[in-house]
Amino acid sequence: MQSEIARSVQVVSTGEGDKGTSLQLVESALSEVLLNPVIRNKKVVVVSVVGTFRKGKSFLLDFFLRYMYSKDKTNWLGDPNEPLTGFHWRGGADRDTTGIHMWSEVFLVKLSSGEEVAVIFLDTQGSFDCRANMKQSATIFALSTMLSSKEIFNIKDNLQEDYLQHLQFFTEYGRIALEAGYAQTPFQHLEFLVRDWAFAYELPYGTKGGMELLNKRLQVDEHTPKENALLRTHIKSCFADLQCYLMPHPGLIVAGSPTFNGRLADIEPTFIEQLKDYVPHVLSPSNLSVKTINGQPVTCCELLEYFRAYMKIFQSDELPEPVSMYAATAEVNNLNACNRSRNLYVQEMNEVCGPRQPFVSPRMVDAAHIRSQQKALEEFKKAPKMGGEDLAADFEKRLIQEIDTLYENYKMSNQNKNAVEHFKTPMVLLITIFCFYVITGLLDTVGLSAVSNVLLFPFWSLLLALGTWMFVRFTGNGPEIGEHIDRIAQGIADKVLLPTVAQVGHRVAEHTMGISRQV
Repeated sequence: MQSEIARSVQVVSTGEGDKGTSLQLVESALSEVLLNPVIRNKKVVVVSVVGTFRKGKSFLLDFFLRYMYSKDKTNWLGDPNEPLTGFHWRGGADRDTTGIHMWSEVFLVKLSSGEEVAVIFLDTQGSFDCRANMKQSATIFALSTMLSSKEIFNIKDNLQEDYLQHLQFFTEYGRIALEAGYAQTPFQHLEFLVRDWAFAYELPYGTKGGMELLNKRLQVDEHTPKENALLRTHIKSCFADLQCYLMPHPGLIVAGSPTFNGRLADIEPTFIEQLKDYVPHVLSPSNLSVKTINGQPVTCCELLEYFRAYMKIFQSDELPEPVSMYAATAEVNNLNACNRSRNLYVQEMNEVCGPRQPFVSPRMVDAAHIRSQQKALEEFKKAPKMGGEDLAADFEKRLIQEIDTLYENYKMSNQNKNAVEHFKTPMVLLITIFCFYVITGLLDTVGLSAVSNVLLFPFWSLLLALGTWMFVRFTGNGPEIGEHIDRIAQGIADKVLLPTVAQVGHRVAEHTMGISRQV
């Protein structure tokens, strides 16, 4: 069942100024979703739907959401009279979705490998809307393509040449980026979803008919015009995987009724049958792909960085050069490698002298720094990076500077621990030693020397513990011995000194109250 607070949030907004083309990243909304502590470090699967406006993209996405929320995947469509909810949609000729929207609830799914990943859904503004020019259409389509691991190109009636030309235009950046140094194809999975397919007698609905149609449309032979052949080569070079699926028409009520609210009862049975096949075909764990950039898996918090980098480029006055987007991708790619390496350094150092560790010898901090820095630099060097050696060298310098700063912080923190510990354990031990000294003196005075001699053993043991503790803390050697003495002192304070002080305070208060009543 859909969460009551889950909703569609706009993460890229469109301006309505004189040109009507400005795009803005709604970073607060995007951060709220992607930086959720539950999913921020999980690898991400990004599913998006793109295509011309008023062709049912949001309508399709809401069936995706219904599938994800359903606990019974064999009967996920549910009640035939239940309205369709999720991303906002409506019938009619005017656009409904503007910019890019993200579903606020991220779904955790276990892949066939057993790894748990975060699945995110994006809904996009339709292309070729009369209220948006070519730059805005190209930007939204390209941005979605660059950020998605599974993109569905929602088209109507047939896979025609003009759709392929539009796709070539929108992915031209990817072709240039590929030449600029990508180790792999720039984009991942693209699926053409042909809606309202009217020729089921030639090619059947579903994947089988769709792949036959796609192979036929992308086929190149000696009779293919050169520009068409280049177009097909471009599309194949931009995507790691291309698929096609044929869907029937959903029915006249869906297409023409202003009161249609998504009820299955109003949709043609043939469409519902294909929907039962198509949605699991897209979203079953075995068919989901983690988002990768240059072969490296991307986490939710890293996806936020890519959103920022790409939007910064797209916000320029002119349609950006493709190589500029490659540079932005390369910079974020190196930044993420730098962050992962720095986190490895922090993880290694925390095991030796982190916030939960006691004071250790400065030599141990130095040795841990050298060892951890070497591991971090090795991690950075072996990570696949884009942008060439010069860019990688710049980020390696940045990593070393950040590690040096962290190293100084660890040294200072370690010294502070040493200063604080001066006053805790030794005070407890000194008070306890003084108490034993007074008690043994009193026992000797009243003639109970035998009992006094028995108490000399803990008296001298505590003196020895105090001396050992001082040696350990001031030299930093044998920190585990110091920890053991700290625990003993804490036990004495908790079980003897503090209860005694509380009891004495209670008695003094009773005595004072008694005197007050007498007066």
